[in-house]
Amino acid sequence: LTMSQSHRKTRVDATRSSTHVWESSPLTGKQLNAVASLVKMTSERLVPSHIASEEEERDRQIGKAAYDSAVVDVHSAHQFHQWYTDIEARRKVETDERFRCHLDALEQYIKMCDVLLESADQSQESFDSLKDNYRSIVGRRQTLQDECSQLASEKKRLLQFVQVLNEKLENFEELETITQSFPGGLSKVDKVGFIPMLKRLDDCSSFIDAHPQYTAYSTYAVKCSQLRSRALSGVRSHVFATLRTAVNLVRQHHVEDKNSTDDSALSSEGLITPVLYVKFRSAISNLRPLMVEVDSRARLGGVTANKKEYAQVISDCRAIYCEQRTALILDFVKLRISEYSTEVSLPAFIRAGCAYFLQVCRAERELFESAFPLESTDIVSSLWALMEPMGAALHDAIRPRYIALNDVYTLAELVDLLSEEIMEEQLGKHGETGDVMRPFVQALLGDIRERLVFRAQSFIKEEVENYRPTDADLDYPGKLENVSSRGMLPDMNEADARVLPDDSADQSLKPTRDRGKSRQHWYPPLQSTLSCLAMLYRSLDSRTFSGLAQEAVHICSDSIQMASRMIMSRRSNFDGQLFAIKHLLVLREQISPFESDLAAHSVPVRELDFSHLRGQMRRMLAGELSLFSTSPDANALIVLAAKGAPRLVESTVDSQRELERHLKVACEAYIMAVTRQIVEPMLGFITKVTALRVSGTLTDGSQVSGAAFAAPERLAEVVARVNESLDTDLPACVEKMSMYLTGAATREIIFNPIRSNIAEAHSQIASLLEREYQPDDLKKVPLRRPAVLAKMMSKVSSKF
Repeated sequence: LTMSQSHRKTRVDATRSSTHVWESSPLTGKQLNAVASLVKMTSERLVPSHIASEEEERDRQIGKAAYDSAVVDVHSAHQFHQWYTDIEARRKVETDERFRCHLDALEQYIKMCDVLLESADQSQESFDSLKDNYRSIVGRRQTLQDECSQLASEKKRLLQFVQVLNEKLENFEELETITQSFPGGLSKVDKVGFIPMLKRLDDCSSFIDAHPQYTAYSTYAVKCSQLRSRALSGVRSHVFATLRTAVNLVRQHHVEDKNSTDDSALSSEGLITPVLYVKFRSAISNLRPLMVEVDSRARLGGVTANKKEYAQVISDCRAIYCEQRTALILDFVKLRISEYSTEVSLPAFIRAGCAYFLQVCRAERELFESAFPLESTDIVSSLWALMEPMGAALHDAIRPRYIALNDVYTLAELVDLLSEEIMEEQLGKHGETGDVMRPFVQALLGDIRERLVFRAQSFIKEEVENYRPTDADLDYPGKLENVSSRGMLPDMNEADARVLPDDSADQSLKPTRDRGKSRQHWYPPLQSTLSCLAMLYRSLDSRTFSGLAQEAVHICSDSIQMASRMIMSRRSNFDGQLFAIKHLLVLREQISPFESDLAAHSVPVRELDFSHLRGQMRRMLAGELSLFSTSPDANALIVLAAKGAPRLVESTVDSQRELERHLKVACEAYIMAVTRQIVEPMLGFITKVTALRVSGTLTDGSQVSGAAFAAPERLAEVVARVNESLDTDLPACVEKMSMYLTGAATREIIFNPIRSNIAEAHSQIASLLEREYQPDDLKKVPLRRPAVLAKMMSKVSSKF
């Protein structure tokens, strides 16, 4: 309303201000029309929508009538002012009337709201009263429900307590029942109720052990232990009695069979098997259910003390069985083994004895399983006490015979027989039964291997180290000439291919006992060494073999070198050197299959080192140390006691490396010997020329040819002798080398350094001729040209 009033006031002021203008200047028709339009626009006022909706029609009619009545002709300011005042009065009345109507409507609405609020308050009060009543009812219902649930849970708890109490009392009542039953018939192990009673006793014992807080725990625990001990003692007694009965039964039947048949038939398996196995099995068949129950209780999880007691009982019962069974059959087994030993050779005896022992192992295992449960992991340990006396009997029967053997080849055959035929083939086919016999065969194999190692060492010492060669053994090259003339020299091209240590070749080691036929051109200690190593390689483990091989190769190498020196003294250096090269090469090639074993298992050697005492001894000899000095640093005895202890030096013996070194030395010695044989005059001449130059006797501008020994005629004689050696000695050396070394590649490797040395000597002489001699002197010296010399060398080497 305030805004409307201010608006109207503004318009009135504006109108009054306009009247002055209007009075001063009359309005035109266009202006009058504009004023009329303004009047029309101001008559349309904005009202609220809820008011406009109710009075829209009435306002339209009233406004139209008022407009019609209000629109008058205005010709002066007074008329306009009067007209405007009337209009404002009517508008004020119309506006107030509308608001008064609206106020009346609002008052009616307020009265209606007051009535509704009063009704709502009454409803709220009724609802609150109803809610309070509901809460009271729900509380009483929950209380009743909680009391019922508590009563139900209390009843359930009491019932469970009664049940648990009955269960606990059942164990004590059962224990009392078992205690009362022991004096009666149920205490006998062979009764049907013994196994269930043993199960109930274990259940009672487990319950009591699980509740040590009970007042009478100690009393009932002792009672359970006593009852179990009595029961298990009864089991032992029952097993022992059953086994004794079975043994007596078998022996009685054996006596009856002995009286009804002759002694020769008694030893046959046809009569012994029914007595020793069939009747014995039927006598002990009632033990298995009881032993299965005891063994299962020994393996079940539970109280450790109970498991130990059952395990001890089953172990005692097995020991009783093994003892009784051993006493019954050991004599029969020994008798059978003795029959085998007196009739056949040692290898056949070992085969027959092991086959029979394997049959006994299989039969005894089946018989053992008829009375005792047997796990796959417990077979060997369970049957060891039973089979050990019989295995010892077989071992005792075999041992004297292989101890008497001195032939290493026969011992090696026995090792192969046991390791391959017996252990791999026979025992491998029989599975777990073979595992029972395997420890006995391994022990026998170990003893025979020890004997083999001892005899192999003796063999190497006798046949290699202490071998005394005969004239026929050292008849080189006559021996090779005889073999070659008979066409018996084998093809050794591949075996002799390697000469220097870095070369490689492969030659299989071919063991043979008939050493005199296959390698007649070999030195006998070499034949013995190679055949022995070939035999030991298959019969011994790698570590043991490597130790023996290192020793044998070292001794054989020394023996070859000793024979080489003897041949040098009897024949020539060339024969001795070629002999050493040939046999060292053969030795190296033949041991190549087991180079890895020799390298992997080096033999350690420990030695005492006194080298550090040299300084102290030198001081003593120089007088720096005295035996009578009072100073600790100058007294010889004190210094030696403090610093003179020997040092322990550990090293490894590598016979293969030593062999390579010896072979290389022999090859180099032969190469230098042949070189000196051919070009020795040239080498001597070059040496003299070098000494002359070093001595400084030559004046400036003088030549070597001026010396007496270096005259062209003397040099021509030197070259002529070398040419003669090239034509005669070199082909002879090559021919002899071809006789010793049949491999063309080997001869070529050795001949190449000789060819290089000869060519080098000729090149030095040629260089000396060009520098120190006149052109006319060159024609006097018959020095061969490099091309001619190379052609001649190629011709000689073509004979390879």
